[in-house]
This record gives sequence, structure tokens and C-alpha cells, in this order.
Amino acid sequence: MASRRILLVEDSSTMRRMLSMKLQDEGYEIFTSNDGQQGLARAAEEPRPDLILTDYEMPEMDGAGLCRAIKADKDLRTIPILMLTTLAEIDAKVAGLEAGADDYILKPKSPDDFREMFKRIEAHLRIRDLNATLAERNRMLEAAHKKLTFELELARKVQLALMPRPPKPRGVLRLAVRYTPANQLGGDVYDIYRLDNNRLGILVADVSGHGVNSAMLSGMVKALAAPLTIAVLEPGELLAGLDVATEQYFPEGYFCTGFYLIADEETGLVRYAGVGHPPAIIVGPNGPRTLQSNPGMLGIGMVDGTAGGSDRLQPGESLVIYTDGLTDAMDPADVLFGEERLKTLLQTHHGADPTEILNQVDEALSRHTSPGRPSDDINIIVLQYPAG
Repeated sequence: MASRRILLVEDSSTMRRMLSMKLQDEGYEIFTSNDGQQGLARAAEEPRPDLILTDYEMPEMDGAGLCRAIKADKDLRTIPILMLTTLAEIDAKVAGLEAGADDYILKPKSPDDFREMFKRIEAHLRIRDLNATLAERNRMLEAAHKKLTFELELARKVQLALMPRPPKPRGVLRLAVRYTPANQLGGDVYDIYRLDNNRLGILVADVSGHGVNSAMLSGMVKALAAPLTIAVLEPGELLAGLDVATEQYFPEGYFCTGFYLIADEETGLVRYAGVGHPPAIIVGPNGPRTLQSNPGMLGIGMVDGTAGGSDRLQPGESLVIYTDGLTDAMDPADVLFGEERLKTLLQTHHGADPTEILNQVDEALSRHTSPGRPSDDINIIVLQYPAG
């Protein structure tokens, strides 16, 4: 193992020779300077010292000035500095430590003094080694974090790209979607299918949890649902089929909720079913009403046929499907945003276009959770039959 390098800054040639000899006898590689100004220049030379031993009283730049200069340099500040002096007054010690010295030692005169100095040098070199190890691990962690952040951001872009844009309308109905994951990746998923010229299939699902695991499972839900929609199954049949299909892929402890509807773009007729999902809400001139889900969970193989229902959107009405991250969002006092608050908000703005309704929900939610933000993914779909 290479000798540890010590820079000795001392204006007394006699003391400099004596200290150099003693330190070399202990196995250290010593290089010296006559004053603080020269010591600062030598400290910056490669290879740099592992430790600096400096006198306090020196011409040109004293020990305190050298400490301040070393600690102000981002490339040198981690080098430990031990101040050597004949001054025992407390003010001198405090001045040296305030200037950045890591320790303060009276110049050795006896064998015991030298033993103490050597042990203090060893202690500070151990601390330097520990700090260097910690710094290296921090650099490795930072590099790993940057790599993970890059990969998560890439995965986020892929996930968002898999979320379809609302299709161009082919009838009276208008559609708007907003998906806001709690983290880079979310566990909510939606898909929109054109079943024929005038009918749309709309699926919203919410995988338990959020993050990487839930995001991967949400992609699985989307992939497994696609062939079921192509078969143009009734909403209840589709959800039952999705439960069977996802059971073999969901790890223990994971499940999802789901809501699926088929909407006729010409008449406003909707046929729907839900499992464990928040009820969809219809708002309009005649007040709000809900489309209820059935109890249960998808992905655990327990859904055996799912009853659905039907409704018809009238001119001026909007149907809103959402995930529970919206109503479960809490303010700083842990008060939920809640279904009733959502109903009131939607009813107040039922005449606005679908995108504006989403904007109003976003603003109300932001006010409710401020200065925080929702802790779960939020997905909202607005299907509207415009008034005129």
C-alpha cells in the first residue's frame, strides 16, 4: 500500500526538519512548505496530500489563512488540516478551528507528545478514508438514481403513448380523457375501442397500488382486454372474462377494479357494468345520478358473471367515469375529496364542454390537496351529449 502523503507547512527550518524526520520514521511520505502561500500552491499539486500539518504563526499567510483558503477550494476542502502551534491560549485555538482546522495540537516536545500527534494523524486519516468511501458510494448511488430516473421517464413516455387519444366523433357524443399518475408510472389504465360505426367501448381499470409493479400489470390488463372487446361482449361478460384472463398473471395480493361501457354515439344509449369500481356519475339539467358497480375484485378469479345496466344520455348530460384516486385525495387535515363534493362540482359545470369539466375538476382537486398533491393515480373520462 502506498505511503500516506502529508504536507508539512512550517516556517521554522529546525522544526520542519525534526517533524519531517519523525513522520518519515512513522512511514509517511512528507513534502514541505515554508509558509501558507507556498503551502496552498503545493496542496493543489498532484498527487495531493492526504493530510496537512500546518503551523499557526507564519509570514505571508498564517495557518488560519491557509485553512480558510483550503476549505474554500472545492477540490481541496476534504483534506484534513491539523494545526500545530506553541500557543495554548483558548482564543488561538478557537481562531484556528473557526478557520477550518480539523484539529489543534501543541507542537510536540516529548515522546508522549509525538505519540499523541501520530495517533491524531491516524485518526484523521481514518476519517478521511471513511469520508472518501462514503463519497464514492454517494457517487454510485447518484449514478444509479440518474439511470433509474431515465429509465422510469422512458417507461412513463411508453405508458402514456399506450393511452389512446379520444377518437374522432361519429355521432352526437363528445369525449375527453385525463390521466394523471401519482408517480412516473401509474396503475390506472383506460382504453377506447371502436366496435362499429356508431358504438364505442370504453374501459377504465385501476390496479391496486401504483408504481412499477402496478404499471406493468395495468399494461397486462390492457392487452388482455383487447381481444374481449373485439368479440363485442356485453359489459358484464367482458369484465368476467377479464377476471379469468388476469388471474394467472396477477401476483398474490394484487387485484384491480374495472368499469366498462358500450356507448351508442347516435342515440346516447349506454350499457355498462363495473366490478369494485367507483360508480360512474351522470350530471345534467335534471341533476346527478349514478351508474353503480358490483362489489368484488378482478384478477383473483372470483367473478362469475356480472350484472350490468343501461342508461341513456340526454342532450346537456355528461357521464363521468373515474378512478378512486380522485375521491380518495386528501387535504392536509386528511379530509377526503369525496364523491359528494365531486357530484356537486360536476353538476355545477355540467354545461361546460368535456375538456373544461376536466379543468374544473383539476383546479378543485389542486385547491383541496394544496400544498400537497394526490397520493394515488387519477384517471377521468367525460362522455357528453352536448345540449345543442
